Amino acid sequence: MDIESRFALLQNTYAASIAEAVNTYDRLKVLDTIVETRKERQAQTAPFLNRRLGIETVEDVFERLSEVYGCANWSVERADSGYVATAVSCKLCALSRKMGGANPCNGWCLDPMSAMITAAGRIDAGSIIVESTLMAGDCCKVLVNVSVERNDTAEASPTHGNDGVNTRSPLKRITSGCSILLC
Repeated sequence: MDIESRFALLQNTYAASIAEAVNTYDRLKVLDTIVETRKERQAQTAPFLNRRLGIETVEDVFERLSEVYGCANWSVERADSGYVATAVSCKLCALSRKMGGANPCNGWCLDPMSAMITAAGRIDAGSIIVESTLMAGDCCKVLVNVSVERNDTAEASPTHGNDGVNTRSPLKRITSGCSILLC
């Protein structure tokens, strides 16, 4: 087996392992507790992971995680106020749906990425907004506002889409995170 095939096999096995764990946690009714516990540690591990993965910018977070974990197919575009990252497919979401439907997005993908973005870009966590996920919609979309000055006590900043302030459905704010287990 060549190295690329081995790497793809490891990526798929890793995503399946996380999906199985998430669905087990959900069936045991401890998923929310585990996600919160993980979130508490994630801001501490983000700088380490950024160094190990060579992540220095917002774009690096999405691009490197797509490359290393092969899970979500993130594309990142520069916007007036920062960045818009979009994924239209994700192995972890697809596998989790097949194994029971528990949501792996926050604890194993979005929270960890938020912490890495915060650490790499010195961006206030309230400036990172999840507009949609593949578990609930047709894409995962994350807005990163870099035009707001960092304020660790700020709860949130305005949410802007391509057409101005976003007034659609309620948005989930990522408030911290990073983990060794990413998608």
